[in-house]
Amino acid sequence: MRDLRSLETFVWVAHLGGFRAAAARLHTTQPAVSARIQQLEQDLGVTLFQPRQRRATLTPEGATLLRYAEQMLELRGEMLRSVAHPAVVQGALRLGLSETLVHILLPRLVERIAATYPSLVLDMVVDITPALREQLLSGAIDIAMLVDAVDDPRAVNQPLCGFPLGWIARPDLGLPDRPLRLSELTRWPLLSFPHHTSVSAELRQAFARTDASGLRLWGSASVTTMVRLALDGVGISVMQPVMVRRELAEGRLRLLEVEDVVLPPVNFQVSYLRKPDSYLAGLVAGLACEIAAQIEGAENAAAVADKENLSRDPK
Repeated sequence: MRDLRSLETFVWVAHLGGFRAAAARLHTTQPAVSARIQQLEQDLGVTLFQPRQRRATLTPEGATLLRYAEQMLELRGEMLRSVAHPAVVQGALRLGLSETLVHILLPRLVERIAATYPSLVLDMVVDITPALREQLLSGAIDIAMLVDAVDDPRAVNQPLCGFPLGWIARPDLGLPDRPLRLSELTRWPLLSFPHHTSVSAELRQAFARTDASGLRLWGSASVTTMVRLALDGVGISVMQPVMVRRELAEGRLRLLEVEDVVLPPVNFQVSYLRKPDSYLAGLVAGLACEIAAQIEGAENAAAVADKENLSRDPK
């Protein structure tokens, strides 16, 4: 076994189920992949893949090697994270994230990545959590920043940040300046996340525990749309106040207090799968967690101020 490159090629063939897919992932040719696997089999004196199978299927010896190869490549990743100078870190990373984090986290994260790892190339995808989870598990993206952890034995999940939900409305809707009940909001659609997301499901459960009837919960995959419709007075948005700090400060939107509904928390995770090149995802996950902690601290202070303002008697 002459170097780790043949082991990395072997792991990709095993994970992706084919020589052609591994060649595409490694930006090389299928004959080159075949040659590396043949050399590895020659070095070890065993057959690693079952012959004449449509999908690359491991032999018992291949399955044993896979466990060791993954450990060796993971150790290599740990070594690079600990020892390698950031300037030599290179490659392409496919990053998927929720739109909320595009507005809150992404600008600072991209700036930090560009400064710390100048040779790292990002390919970014913005989507809702169910789609991001699916793309991560299928290999379409390398790292995801989404709501809740990815339930898969290959997944590495790290808590990223959490931002509370709030009731956001235009100040001139004619709502009284006091704690409200959900039944007082039925004149307007309630705008929040798409119906097939976990946040929307938790909202529906919370609403069902009240005595309000005739509610209309509208879903949108676009946070920008929720903000726009709230600004236009079309509806009341249930979203993170951190998204509209400027509009709240300028008086174009207000934060409502609804006393008979406890809004669910929205906690984001950064997740990636253990793969031969997952050390890149680990590096970016570390930066994201560091930046998110700073943003979360500032937002927690703002949320305390929100509660104090809502609890004051109107003058």
